[in-house]
Amino acid sequence: MKALLKYEFRKTFAAKLMILGIAACAELAFLCGLYLFGKDPDNNVTVISTMILFFTAFGGVIFIGIQSVLTLHRDMNTKQGYMLYMTPRNSFQILGAKMLENGFSLLLAGAFFFLLGFLDVTLLFQRMGSISLLWDFLSDMLRSINTQITIDVHSVLALVLSMLASWMATVSTAFLADIVSAALLNGKKYNGVLSFLFFIALNVLMNWILRQFSFSGVSAVGNLYIESAVAVVYAAIMYVISALVMEKYLSV
Repeated sequence: MKALLKYEFRKTFAAKLMILGIAACAELAFLCGLYLFGKDPDNNVTVISTMILFFTAFGGVIFIGIQSVLTLHRDMNTKQGYMLYMTPRNSFQILGAKMLENGFSLLLAGAFFFLLGFLDVTLLFQRMGSISLLWDFLSDMLRSINTQITIDVHSVLALVLSMLASWMATVSTAFLADIVSAALLNGKKYNGVLSFLFFIALNVLMNWILRQFSFSGVSAVGNLYIESAVAVVYAAIMYVISALVMEKYLSV
């Protein structure tokens, strides 16, 4: 498994390095705009670099999140990638390595951009001479996601875990849809459309299940922890089904 993880990280390293390079250039421009153009936060350098940082963080995390799905699709549909199935590894290990790489990469990318964003916002408010506004800004941002969330360790941790678990469940459904497409629908008419509809149906099912575990007598933080656990179980079920289908129809 360690070798497979290393292999998966190597395949996605170039894209991550490109995202990091764009973020580094934008961050340098942001700092230059912040400290070389006085206290005016509306100078063009600061505004443009902030927009680039935002879209790099948002788009980068999303791309990293779906990158493992793209590599799985390539592995199942190219001769070079198909060589992976000729190694002495079963489908559970191959698919598990992809999911673990995706989870680790997503967690690291999310943590990196969160800390970078928090640092930049702190510097910006400090430069404007009103650091107390930072907490009001963060409180409003969290309340826009969930009206019952406040700034404390448990709330932030619960929110991060919920987002990560939900995304991993979404990725697992994408894995299953792509594997079904390659294993059972390959060569059939409207293959792509059918697999996409299958992916949508799996996510609708997941959201319906999550709603069944939202309890009115439990705090918002408690419900987030419960939803995270349910999403992890759902992701595990999708992973097992995906690996079984892969083992039966794609393993050589």
